[in-house]
Amino acid sequence: MLFLYMAMLDEPEDKALFEHAYTKYKGKMIALAYNITGNYHDAEEAVSNAFFKIAGNFEKLKKRTGQERAAYYCVVTKNCAYDILREKSRRGEIPIEDEYDIPDGSSDVSDEVLSEYSYRRVVEAIRSLPEIYAQALYLQNVTGLSVREIASDLGVTEAVVRKRLERARCKLRELLEEQGIEV
Repeated sequence: MLFLYMAMLDEPEDKALFEHAYTKYKGKMIALAYNITGNYHDAEEAVSNAFFKIAGNFEKLKKRTGQERAAYYCVVTKNCAYDILREKSRRGEIPIEDEYDIPDGSSDVSDEVLSEYSYRRVVEAIRSLPEIYAQALYLQNVTGLSVREIASDLGVTEAVVRKRLERARCKLRELLEEQGIEV
């Protein structure tokens, strides 16, 4: 399959960069898509569709930083996975309730409102962290990169990444406790 994507690219350095991204992120993208679709075949299809879109936009994408590219890969993968679910729903293969997680009434609406409020406060707290800490948290928790991969993307040692993550968590805990959110 890699050959098909690479055929969409013209420059040898683009092909090398794309191949690196493919080998580095394919597994993570499949895991992300599987979490959404709940089906390995659908996850593979979503990732295949994502790589076609990535290859089609690679000229613009290659100008981005490693972190921005990793985030883009995640977003495209999620969108492709949701596209597959929507298509299956249209064909009647999955009930619409499963696709959109319609509540069954078993949870209290006030719990949902409070959790959404807490979520927003956590996101605001993360955004208020110094950029190097917020960046490390983002790369590990949103894009799913390992400490080694983060170090490679940021051009620092693994020890530096671990220390940044430790400090980020500590500062985040302090901020949340100040806001009355139990951690």
